[in-house]
Amino acid sequence: MAQHTLNAVARSGGGFTLIELLLAIGIMATILAAMSSVLYIAFRLNNGVSASVEESMPVEQALNFIQRDLANVICTTNSMLGTNGTAVNTNTMLIGPFQSINQTNPLPDQIGPDFYTSGGEPDGMVPWGDIEKIDYLLSLPTNRMMAGKDLVRAVTRNLLPVNPPALPDQKRTLLSGVQSVIFTYYDGTSWDPQWDSTQQTNLPYAIKMDIQMAAQTRGSGLGPKYELVIPLDVQVTTNTDSPLQ
Repeated sequence: MAQHTLNAVARSGGGFTLIELLLAIGIMATILAAMSSVLYIAFRLNNGVSASVEESMPVEQALNFIQRDLANVICTTNSMLGTNGTAVNTNTMLIGPFQSINQTNPLPDQIGPDFYTSGGEPDGMVPWGDIEKIDYLLSLPTNRMMAGKDLVRAVTRNLLPVNPPALPDQKRTLLSGVQSVIFTYYDGTSWDPQWDSTQQTNLPYAIKMDIQMAAQTRGSGLGPKYELVIPLDVQVTTNTDSPLQ
């Protein structure tokens, strides 16, 4: 009788049954599958955010460069009278006109106006930047696998040579995959497609730059479009100085 009781106790205090083990394994598998799905979604979101940030950084940097250039536009249309009473055009000096038409020496692939800016990098000696001549170019892409063209910023720092004019000291690609770039100029009432400060005697009140990106995959239409509007606070006059003695 005592032996039978011990055997019954041993059977009742043994391990899990097969059904219990299968049930536990099923629950653990469900939990692991749910955790795997959550981790996969998290990785995809992280990769998507990282790709978006990396894609937007070149655009952000390019727009910052352009905004600084155009916000610091300087211009002169002043002239002085020579000893014979004829006007001497000072546009060929260190600061020239703001022109999208009637350009004297446009660069190959140039888009937009000829203009001068004081937005150059400070040299540590003075708190303002050097005067530079800036031209934007839309050139063939250096990466042949990418659609569109390269938006290039050409900088001319040596402004003394007049004939022949100085060539750019530096060219830097601001943005790749650009389909088109359009400049327009606000005259106070409407946006004009052209501007010549030697004829209109001043700078526009604002400059708008539309950058249309090219599609990087076939059949997807055009890429995103960026619009940059820069107000200009500086106006120029055509005062005539006294005759030179």
